[in-house]
Amino acid sequence: VTEADVIALVEKAEDLWAKVEALRKEANELSIQAEVLGQETEESAADAVDSLKESISEQKLEEANNAQNSCIDLGMILDKAMRATEEADRIEVLADEALSASESALEQHLIDFPEDDEINTL
Repeated sequence: VTEADVIALVEKAEDLWAKVEALRKEANELSIQAEVLGQETEESAADAVDSLKESISEQKLEEANNAQNSCIDLGMILDKAMRATEEADRIEVLADEALSASESALEQHLIDFPEDDEINTL
């Protein structure tokens, strides 16, 4: 195993870990958006229900429709967050495997080229 092989495997692992980090960050941001939208949706839905109890008008029906659309948007955001988390989990497994492969390759490289180990320990 050459030094270039080891470096390529390390870079692959680093790239995968960067993807995991980006996906986790995306999922977190989507979760925050969902939390905010969830609170807004809860309030607007409650307001719409209360206003419809009094009387029905075109404006009140539109408010109820907007609340319903917010619920749909909330579901879409939660779905995106869940998919990002699942993808991060999947890639994390690949990143762990890539890290193990790079460690094994480094060990083999040090066996194949012991003089490199002596240089690195100076």
